[in-house]
Amino acid sequence: MSQIPPLIRYLSAAVFLGLGVLMLVWRKGPNWWIGVRLPWTYADREIWDKSWRLAAVFLVGMGVGALASWKIFFISTAHLLILGILYPIYLYRRKYGTIRYWKDAGWLNYRPMAKCPNCGYLQKLKPPGNPAIITCEACGGTIRSE
Repeated sequence: MSQIPPLIRYLSAAVFLGLGVLMLVWRKGPNWWIGVRLPWTYADREIWDKSWRLAAVFLVGMGVGALASWKIFFISTAHLLILGILYPIYLYRRKYGTIRYWKDAGWLNYRPMAKCPNCGYLQKLKPPGNPAIITCEACGGTIRSE
């Protein structure tokens, strides 16, 4: 196996470290250009922020890994790809009780749905300022969205 030239090692480390540090410092809201762009992250800003931080940490790990060892780099890349997808789904499921979402008209208009623990009814949540406790439309029970 041939050695990777130092120029490629330093350039890739600079790109990933720079992008990771930029993401740690700059908190951009849901957009189409940068970040963990999944429907579950678009539906909830809190999940977007947590996924954004996780991706930033893995990008910094990829940058350090490119300098230290390519094995660390590839392990960080695998973690970014696998956990970057599974973590937002886990957070969404824990918060809303389902992995279902609904899409309103527009590009970024994904909205969360909450599952009633009493009857199992999936209810669309209102867009801004979701209250912590909502009433089920089907049975009248309470749904916690936290």
